[in-house]
Amino acid sequence: MRTQGTERRRRRANMATQALRYQLQSCCEDGRIEAMVVADGDGLPLASSGDTFACDEVAARMVLVGPRIKEFNGTLLGAGHSWQVQMMKFEVDGSELLVCAVGGTPEARKRQLTRGAEGALRILAA
Repeated sequence: MRTQGTERRRRRANMATQALRYQLQSCCEDGRIEAMVVADGDGLPLASSGDTFACDEVAARMVLVGPRIKEFNGTLLGAGHSWQVQMMKFEVDGSELLVCAVGGTPEARKRQLTRGAEGALRILAA
């Protein structure tokens, strides 16, 4: 239960993309996750934290792998790479977005994925 006046954020941002980056960076640090990304329905990253190459590749490939699925948890293969990935889709103002977590334990990915999606909803709805 949060009390009024308790501020959990360590950093503030005036721009939504920077606020999303801060949110994802905090998720990566707290969950010991390699990378996280929030992307649009075309797989274009809106914000990311961690390994930029992994974020770009995972976002682009997740859109192709599962255009009709809402969640994914498994190994994603790319040119000379493989990533342990968890993804979930969510809607903001009628647009479908996805959030992906790369690396870490399955439990950490799940926890930080939920946190990242909730943070993205809050930030983008503001």
